[in-house]
Amino acid sequence: MTEPWVPAEHGSDRKGLGRRVARGFSWTVVDNWGAQLLGLVILVVLLRLLEAEEVGLVALATAFVALAQLFVDQGLGDALIQRPSLTRRQIDTAFWTAVATGALLTLVGFVAAGPLGTLLSEPRLTPIVQALSITFLLTAFSSIQMALLRREMAFRSLAARRLIAIAGGGGLGIAAAFMGFGAWALVVQQLAQAAISVVTLWAVSPWRPGLSGSWSDFRSLFGFGANIVAGDLLFYLGRRADAMLIGAFLGSAALGLYAVGYRVLEASTAMLITAARKLAFPTFARLQGDSERLVRAYGRMSRAMAAVTLPGYIGLALIVQEVIVLFAGERWSDSGPVATVLVLTGPALALQAYSGGLLNAVGRPDVTLRYRFLAAVLNIAGFLVAVVVFRDIVAVAVAYAVRGYVLAPVVLRWLQDYAGIPFRENLQGLGRIVLAPGLMAAGVLATKAVLADAVGLGLGLALQVVVGIVVYTAAMLALERALVAELWRFGLQALPGGVARRLDGVRANLLGRLGVPSRADELRGD
Repeated sequence: MTEPWVPAEHGSDRKGLGRRVARGFSWTVVDNWGAQLLGLVILVVLLRLLEAEEVGLVALATAFVALAQLFVDQGLGDALIQRPSLTRRQIDTAFWTAVATGALLTLVGFVAAGPLGTLLSEPRLTPIVQALSITFLLTAFSSIQMALLRREMAFRSLAARRLIAIAGGGGLGIAAAFMGFGAWALVVQQLAQAAISVVTLWAVSPWRPGLSGSWSDFRSLFGFGANIVAGDLLFYLGRRADAMLIGAFLGSAALGLYAVGYRVLEASTAMLITAARKLAFPTFARLQGDSERLVRAYGRMSRAMAAVTLPGYIGLALIVQEVIVLFAGERWSDSGPVATVLVLTGPALALQAYSGGLLNAVGRPDVTLRYRFLAAVLNIAGFLVAVVVFRDIVAVAVAYAVRGYVLAPVVLRWLQDYAGIPFRENLQGLGRIVLAPGLMAAGVLATKAVLADAVGLGLGLALQVVVGIVVYTAAMLALERALVAELWRFGLQALPGGVARRLDGVRANLLGRLGVPSRADELRGD
């Protein structure tokens, strides 16, 4: 009889961790970029078929449903990732806890949907919330499987699962929109995506639940997971209170416009930050007993994060208004200012990107909880002022951006105090990295001014993007060649050996013809 599968102990695979991190990162990039690009294509089609009020109605329902989603696995999935070693009974305990909680939340969702619709004076909300409550049970069947795959850094399987689910859910949602389902097309999309995700996860995961479990294992895992859930709850209230308050005070149409602008921030963050952030927790967890390697890994990852995210966010902020009009249509143009302000929050998000994963990995989720409490209080206070005093969705976006920059130095101080990360590891070398996207922005703005109305919207955007890429690349090669070389070597580690050697040969030949030394510092594998 085959022994049940149990994940390997942390620390048993440190020798090849550098390559595993590189391979994992490449697949998380495929996951996030593929998911976001596919999701944006689906969104553009749906925006052409739906009204702002319909989008806002489902966004409001989703805000409340997503709040309850936080309690499905009670943080036990993250506890399984953080534990140095696991038993089958611990995994079974986490799984059956999630299933029981998911079933209970589904029932609560059905019952509470009516009073919620009455409270918000929006009777159309009730059946939508009831339908979306089914996702609680679907999430319960996938959350522990997903945590185990993340622990094993099986990001290839996770990427395949997500892309298949998004494509399937999006296709059914678009079909429903064409058939005139209105807001319900978005409900169909979410339910189908959740169901397909469960099926694909179980198809790729080697783990199957048993009937074991114990109260002592639950208490042990929940001791860690409770802080995660509380932190996620505060994070959610801080991040999604905007949707609830806009829907309650300004209406579904205003929420629809805001939701499109916020979707731009979500997509850009997923493409620029989330891939690395997903990898950070399991990577740092493997290094939690080696402080020197942990500090070194954090510093390198932070510099790489800045080099990738700063040009992405700044460049997008310069063109996002035109992007929305080009792809979604003129009737969504009021989402542009919201998106611009929110995207400019990106650099602050990037500076804090690894903080939660690092603090959780070293066993300090309580500090993450403290940060999220402060963020939630500041966000909610700012959002209330924006909707009650200014009654403007752009003011809501400004409140969100201000909070991001106010708390950034607080996070850096806590990383030093509780995780042993000196300030210099966060700020070292950022001056030249910041200068490069500044030069890029000047180039893009100059191109925009020269072109003005001389070319069409699509061609003008394409030219601005090309100029931005060329200027930033040239600036980084001039200012931060060592960092560029390190990123290049890291990327090569993610590729099969033959492909990596051929690409490196092409690079060396090109630099040789330009008279530039081809020898770059090797990325030392950790």
